[in-house]
Amino acid sequence: MAVETVKDATIAALDATPRVVPTTGKGAPGMLKVVNGHATTVASSSDGSTYQLCRVPFSAKVKQVVWESGAQAAGTINVGVYYATDGSNALSKAALLVADTIDEDFFASLLAVTSAIARTDITNEGGFYPPSERDLPLWQAVGLSADPGGNADIVATVDTALTTAATEIGLTIFYVD
Repeated sequence: MAVETVKDATIAALDATPRVVPTTGKGAPGMLKVVNGHATTVASSSDGSTYQLCRVPFSAKVKQVVWESGAQAAGTINVGVYYATDGSNALSKAALLVADTIDEDFFASLLAVTSAIARTDITNEGGFYPPSERDLPLWQAVGLSADPGGNADIVATVDTALTTAATEIGLTIFYVD
């Protein structure tokens, strides 16, 4: 075995000659922004029901996604990215449709809500958003070929029906623009 010294690509660039200065959110400091959203679940929300919880610009470099919820008797939820319903880009609609889904489980897949969940980091719970992707703008991280401009909605989509009414769910997104 050997002792290794490993550098992040940003550190290597800063140590290079000539020095390469990173951009905000891609290794350089930036203003961290926070957006919160919450909703009360509806009794017997069936598969495909959606809860639009947060809106961020497609240019955002999402650093962390935090989930919390009350307990349901049954149910699973996916947390993913949809085109926003604000008309901010050509693909926005007035109402959220299945066609507006970019990646339904980008942040979390089959999140069991059968017991209360305290604030929990779900940034890469689904396995699709590793640390190496968090320096990319959201549009690129979710696999779009071009920046659509405008905003994205971060949405909780019911995968297995919920059975309890009046349980609060919440999401907090930390990002750099």
